[in-house]
Amino acid sequence: RSLKANNGPAMAGKQPKDAFPLLKSAEILQCLNELGIASSEDDLLHPTGLKVQHIYASFNELLLHRKREDMAQPDFEGLQELEFPELHEQSVPMIGFLSACQKLMAIAGVGDFTMSDLIKPEARRVRRSLSAVINLAKYHEDKLPGYMQFSQETDALLNAKASLEEESERLLSARRQAEQRRAEEEPALQQMEAENEQRQVTVRELFNSHTAILNESHALKAKVQETRDASRGLSFELLNAREEAESLRKQIAPDPRALKDELQALHDAVALEKAALKSLEGKCSDAAKGAAAIEAAEGQLDELARLQAEAEAEAQRLKETRRGIKAVAGSTLGLETERAELAHQVRAVTQRIGHCKERLERQKEQHAAKEEDARAALSLAERQWGELSEERERHERQQDDSELALRELRDKHLYARMEHEAVAARLQQLQQKLSLQVRAYHQTVLSAMGSASESTQGLAAQGVAC
Repeated sequence: RSLKANNGPAMAGKQPKDAFPLLKSAEILQCLNELGIASSEDDLLHPTGLKVQHIYASFNELLLHRKREDMAQPDFEGLQELEFPELHEQSVPMIGFLSACQKLMAIAGVGDFTMSDLIKPEARRVRRSLSAVINLAKYHEDKLPGYMQFSQETDALLNAKASLEEESERLLSARRQAEQRRAEEEPALQQMEAENEQRQVTVRELFNSHTAILNESHALKAKVQETRDASRGLSFELLNAREEAESLRKQIAPDPRALKDELQALHDAVALEKAALKSLEGKCSDAAKGAAAIEAAEGQLDELARLQAEAEAEAQRLKETRRGIKAVAGSTLGLETERAELAHQVRAVTQRIGHCKERLERQKEQHAAKEEDARAALSLAERQWGELSEERERHERQQDDSELALRELRDKHLYARMEHEAVAARLQQLQQKLSLQVRAYHQTVLSAMGSASESTQGLAAQGVAC
């Protein structure tokens, strides 16, 4: 049942000292009929105890959810201890009903409701009490949807609280399990830290050996460079000696004995130069071997540098793993997943180094495939660009043709307008000439008519005279 359709609003009517509006009898009857409480105007003007008790009982059931039958059976344990309990069998339910009505009236804003309002009601007080209760019913009807909404929200919040408490309990259990697993994994962590320290010592030793080998390589390279410089100097001196011998041979007179001695000296010099050259070739061979050894040492140094970089990267990843393990210890969410990931990362560190080369090869192949695709896309784009250029040129030609046709059309329109203006001017001249001719004709006709009338009048006068 709804009270909002009532013509009298909740705060309508005269505003007395009470906090609720005093309704008219017609408004009270309309509200009572809407609530399904049978009553008449006579019940309000001449109220009886039985009728007002029925009305108040209906309001108690509607607003306080207390029935008259429930109030007629009070739980009064001391009733049998009275001397004459039968005398109180009717008074006790009446007191309970009065208490319920007083509670209802106090909520509605009527604080002076008494027993006489139930037994000997007055029309004025009944109207006042019913106005207060109807105002409370309207307020109850207005606030009931909000109350239901708040109740639903409260239930939802309670359900959410229960689920959050279950989640919190689950997380606490997971935290305890994680702490237990951490305690179990502590020896393995200490062992890993010890292995990390040993690896750091190995890395330092490798770095020191790498530095020593690098210094030795630089020294060997310097020796090889010196040997190469000495070899170039000796070759240059040998070339100069040959040129000088050739020039001296041309200057010396052909004396057989002198030539023989000179040839012997030259043979000796050649033998000495050959010996020096063999010695130099031996040094060059030794230098080449040293260079090969240096290159091999450089390859070993590069391999050691790569191993050192991998060891440093592994040590860095191990440090990151330790920091991740320490960070995981303070977290309550995702402990098991993160720890599994960290353990997987620790196990995968050694595998990633071997997969890098394979990944590089795959990336090269992918790069080649992408480059081929890019070239194909570039060729396609160039073809499309050519087609678009041709389309653009065609549109430009069409636009030029359209502009040419538009200019011709404008010229034709201008020529036609000029012809129209010339024709209009000629027609206007003809119209003016024609109007002058018509005016002259009219004047001629008028003068002829005047002459005819005068001649007619003269003939008439002659006829009269005759």
